[in-house]
Amino acid sequence: MKDDHTAQLRSRDTQQGISAEDVAAYLAAHPDFFKRHEQALLDLDLPHRAGAAVSLVERQVSLLRERNIDSRQRLGRLMETARDNDLLFSRTRRLVLGLLEADSLEGCSRVVLDALRRDFSIDQGRLYLLSGTALEWPLSANILDRAEAGSALNGLLGVGRPIVGPLRPQERAILFGNVAEEVQSAAVVPIGNPSCIAVLAAGSSDPRRFHAEMGTMFLEFIGEVLARMLPHHALKS
Repeated sequence: MKDDHTAQLRSRDTQQGISAEDVAAYLAAHPDFFKRHEQALLDLDLPHRAGAAVSLVERQVSLLRERNIDSRQRLGRLMETARDNDLLFSRTRRLVLGLLEADSLEGCSRVVLDALRRDFSIDQGRLYLLSGTALEWPLSANILDRAEAGSALNGLLGVGRPIVGPLRPQERAILFGNVAEEVQSAAVVPIGNPSCIAVLAAGSSDPRRFHAEMGTMFLEFIGEVLARMLPHHALKS
């Protein structure tokens, strides 16, 4: 009897051109339909993932539970990101305050490199001042020839923003010297815009420590602070 009734409904639906989308739209517009037509609800079979039939209410509860779990997971990821950013801000703040207290290029370099190792867990850190700029640096400073650096770094100095990820062999060599082979990923921060006056390089033995998908906002901020601090320690003409 049920099969005959179903066949009649299918025949009538075909004649009237009622599609599955029409049925779904109607049910969405009348959420109390099954409450008013309980027999129709009893005729439904909703297969469970395991193969057993479940009621519409059970299926609805299951879907809501899945969505709730998904929402909690997304909220958890957002909270974790917020905690990481808060910690990153605190460490960056401490670095900037240390730079403000530094009274020499050597002091600035020490503050930055110590912070990279201690607070940011960086294996290798270098701060280079570029020669051939409008600024003249003390001979005791860690100076890198601008032309040589520009050639070896393949235009990284003119990008104007941090570059993160794996480096080419010649890039690693000029930035990290005799420990270049240990660096599997790095962050290169050109300092100064539009004219680059220095380069901050952070290297890690972990290939995934620096990657193209990571944010560079705090690296950019550190670079901007250094661009304002370093010229104060250049030689006076």
